[in-house]
Amino acid sequence: MELYRKLKKLRTARGLTQANAAEYLNVSPQTVSRWERGLLSPDISLLPKLALLYRCSIDTLFDMETVWGDEHRRETEETVNRLAANSDWEGIYQVWLHEIEMRPDCFSDYPRVMSIVLRKSLLDDDHTERMLSLAVYAERNCMDDEIRNEIFRLMLGICAKSSVPAIKEKAQYYYRKLPLLKHSREVYCRSALSGDEYLAQIKKNIFYLVDICECAIRQMISDNMSAEEQLYYYQKAASLYETVLDGKYGGLYDIPLLQDYCKIAELSEKTGQHNQAEMYIDRIIFMIKRHLSADDKTNISVFLSEDAFTQKQRAENNIRWMLKFMLQNESFIRFRDKIVQLSGKYFEYPKNNE
Repeated sequence: MELYRKLKKLRTARGLTQANAAEYLNVSPQTVSRWERGLLSPDISLLPKLALLYRCSIDTLFDMETVWGDEHRRETEETVNRLAANSDWEGIYQVWLHEIEMRPDCFSDYPRVMSIVLRKSLLDDDHTERMLSLAVYAERNCMDDEIRNEIFRLMLGICAKSSVPAIKEKAQYYYRKLPLLKHSREVYCRSALSGDEYLAQIKKNIFYLVDICECAIRQMISDNMSAEEQLYYYQKAASLYETVLDGKYGGLYDIPLLQDYCKIAELSEKTGQHNQAEMYIDRIIFMIKRHLSADDKTNISVFLSEDAFTQKQRAENNIRWMLKFMLQNESFIRFRDKIVQLSGKYFEYPKNNE
């Protein structure tokens, strides 16, 4: 889109008159009018103020997103994957931060960098303060509810883990920003959507609610509980995922169930329930083998949305991590041969299929 058309579109979207824009930019209304008719171009020194006024980046003013294109995004993802292979989390943080600095209104990148900070414990003052500043900007300017709520969720975790009392208190702020289940939009889905779009959203809602319930049950587990009590709650949590997955391939949705199974097997072995431990080890092996079979990946539960299969790399990385954990954990020593055999097959798999 030509610059003059973009300037008019952005101004009207913000509900501003030409006089409003002129006053903020310290130019005459006639000058703004000439810009929007293509008779004159803004001075380069005004571009930062224009971007701030219209709540966009300078790149957006000139449609630089089309210049970046898919090629730039592909190169960025390749860089991130290469850094991840070397466990260079600070490097990944810097990559996504650079992307955000170039395109501050591309809010889908905000959860990416926040997730790295939270999951890899980059929680020193500098990282945390930078995330807080991004969260403030996103809260003011991001119009996408899902992205904004994901930012709130991640910031809740980041703030809660801070050692600084003032920042730790902000966790409550982000907690209250998240929508309450009983007031959530899911109950209004049929009024807003129809057809395949409605069905896809319903599937997302089902798993979203199951996921929340499973997480809530695991939050009830504490270190001062007996192993038997912990085992009970992990089995209850796993049963929720079992209901939705129907014993079929679940892509990324397999991961939390596998993690529950791993904990159940460990606790069963510790409490002397060896047959039960072996049963859950066999379930783990069966589930992981499905990730090696193209045929099994077509046999999916009717309750799963396409989102279950769009993050293959993350699912496989989590499975590799879990296999390493099991090989190093003494609780699984009886099953070491089985785990080693499966690990050999699984660690070779991505080299041929990614």
